[in-house]
Amino acid sequence: MRWAFAYKGVDADYVDVDLLSGQSESAEHRARNPLGFVPALEIGPGQYLAESLAIIEWLEETVPRPFLLPGDPLKRARIRQLAEMINADTQPLQNLNAQDLHSDDPAKRKAWAVHWIVTGLEAYEKIASTTAGKFSVGDELSVADLCLVPQCYNALRNEIDLARFPTIKRIHDHALTTPSALASHPDRFKPA
Repeated sequence: MRWAFAYKGVDADYVDVDLLSGQSESAEHRARNPLGFVPALEIGPGQYLAESLAIIEWLEETVPRPFLLPGDPLKRARIRQLAEMINADTQPLQNLNAQDLHSDDPAKRKAWAVHWIVTGLEAYEKIASTTAGKFSVGDELSVADLCLVPQCYNALRNEIDLARFPTIKRIHDHALTTPSALASHPDRFKPA
């Protein structure tokens, strides 16, 4: 979400919500997002929008240029397919609540995360190898990349070598040279 805002040149104030301390379960945060997850965007006084893709699509509709979803219907569908492979099928299994249900053992939790990250990236690689240019679908940044690159960050945190996924690695490495990716990189937003 931060990357989409940076790419479109939209300023936003970011508020940390600590998932590990239970802050995300507070009444204050649950008023922003009843599930207690992040992100949540205040779009008006007391009016919140949650879920990354919903926020990105809202931003795309309110600030259409530069676009994150091109005009061609097949490209848009392919971008959404790739985005959902990460957003719906891979990333949620890394969430703390999914890991909590799996095990209390840190080694088992990590093995669980690695399994689902690798499974998701293998599938993404198969499709992206037929659609990619500089980015996941052609040569323009898209919603698919906004989902992929943060998942690569998670993969690297879990000691997964991106060289296993040559198309993904190329996309990731190129993306991290762009000003908007650099401006929104997670390392720039670590809580104090």
